[in-house]
Amino acid sequence: MGEAEAAPLVDELTRAQAALTRALGRARIGEDRALANLVRELGERLAHLLSGLLRMTRLHSPDNRAFDKPVEELHHTLVQLHELLGAVHLVAVEDQVYVNDIRIRSSEKASSIRELGSELHRHNAGGVTFHLPLDGTAVRALVGALAGPAAGETPRNNLARALHAAGVSGLELQGRFRFRMAGETVEEASDARDLVSRAVAITDESFENLAAGRVPNPLPLRRIVTELLERDLSAEELWREPADAPPYALHQVRVAHLSLLVGSALGLSPNVRQDLGVAALYHDCGYAAGESVPFERHAFAGASLLLRQKGFNEAKMRRVLAVLQHHRDASDPSAPGLFGRILRVSEDYDTLARRSGKLSPTMALALMAKWAGSRYDEGLLQLLINVLGAYPPGTLLQLEDGRVVRSVCSAGRPERFAFPIARLVRFPDGSPAPADGPPLDLRTAGRLKVLRPAS
Repeated sequence: MGEAEAAPLVDELTRAQAALTRALGRARIGEDRALANLVRELGERLAHLLSGLLRMTRLHSPDNRAFDKPVEELHHTLVQLHELLGAVHLVAVEDQVYVNDIRIRSSEKASSIRELGSELHRHNAGGVTFHLPLDGTAVRALVGALAGPAAGETPRNNLARALHAAGVSGLELQGRFRFRMAGETVEEASDARDLVSRAVAITDESFENLAAGRVPNPLPLRRIVTELLERDLSAEELWREPADAPPYALHQVRVAHLSLLVGSALGLSPNVRQDLGVAALYHDCGYAAGESVPFERHAFAGASLLLRQKGFNEAKMRRVLAVLQHHRDASDPSAPGLFGRILRVSEDYDTLARRSGKLSPTMALALMAKWAGSRYDEGLLQLLINVLGAYPPGTLLQLEDGRVVRSVCSAGRPERFAFPIARLVRFPDGSPAPADGPPLDLRTAGRLKVLRPAS
C-alpha cells in the first residue's frame, strides 16, 4: 500500500480517535449521564408508541388515518435514536423492556410494557433491531404483522418473511431471552456440542452485515462470548470443528476461544473477558470491507467499520484498538495494548497450528517461542503454552505400543499439562479406529512421540 493511498485512511482514523478522546473526556465530567437519560427518554417513547399502535389495531386497521400521528411520532423517534446510537435494539425480557441495554421504566405504564413483550413473544420473538429508521409505510406494516396471528411452527421466521414480502427492510427480529436466576446452572453439557457451530454462524452473519454496510451490532457476539465463558474452556466439545464451517468465521471463533483461555489464566475480570472475546470475534472484520482489502490494510479497515457504531464507550474503545493493533509486535514502539498483544499470540498460533496444515500444534508453539519478547509478549505466550498443554488439541501422538492418537482438549489443569485426553486414530497395524471410541487418559500410556501432520 502506497503512502498516498494510506493517508486518507490514517487521517480518518486520526479524526475518529480524536472524537473518541473528546467523548471519553465528556464521560469523565459526567456528560454521558445526560446522553443516557436522553436515550432512556427516547427509548420509553419508542416502546410506548409501538405498544399503543398495537392496541389501536383492536379497533382500526393500520391504514386508518387515526394511525397517522403516532406513526409519524414513532418514525421521528427512531430517527433521533438512530442518530445517537446507530442500530436501535428494542428487547423484551419477561416483563421488562430494554432499548440498547437501557431498561425502560414501567412503573406508570406497566401494562403497556407487558403487552409489548407479550405481542413479541406470541411470534417467538424477543426483540426487534432497527438498522434503519422505518418510514410510515414500514411502521404500519410492522404493526399490522405483529398484531396478526402467529403463523405456523416457526412464527418468528414466518413473521420475518411477511415483513420482507411487505417491503420492510433494515429490520431484524431477535430470539427470545430470559433472566438467569442467581445460582442457576448452565444448560446441559451436551448443548456445548453445537455452541461452536452457533458461534461460527453468528460470526459469519455479523461479517455479512458489515459487508452490507450495516452498523456493527456486538450484542449477538457478546451472548456467544457469555456462553463460552460459562463453559469449561478446555472441554473437548469446544475444540471440535463443525463440518462445512466458513474458514474465516471458524478462525475468528478459534482466536476468541484461545484469547479467552489466556484472559482467564491472566485473571481478567468477567467484564474485561467479555470485551476481549467480542474484540477477538471482530479482529479480522476489515476483510468485510471488500474483497480487494489487502492484508496490510485490513486492521485499519476493520477499525473504520467498527467506528460506524455511533457513540463511545469503554467496550467499543477496546474493540477498535484491539482490531487496529492485533498485528503489531509486542516490541513495537507504539506499544500495543493488552487486547492487541493477546490477539497477536492467539491468532498467530491458530494460523500456524490449524490453518497452515504444515505444522503440528507443538511445532507451532516451538516456532513462536523463538520470537518471545519481540513479536510476542513473553508472559502472554507462556500463558498460552500453559493453558494448551505440552500436546495442544489436534496433536497427533504415537504411543509405545504403536497406536496413534489425537489430543482432543487443552490442559485445563496443571496436572494435565503433559498428559492430554486423547482419542484413538489408528491401531498399531495402521487400520483406522472407530470415530466414536472412548477417550484415553495418557497418564499411563508411556513415552509419547509427536507426529507431523499428514501432508
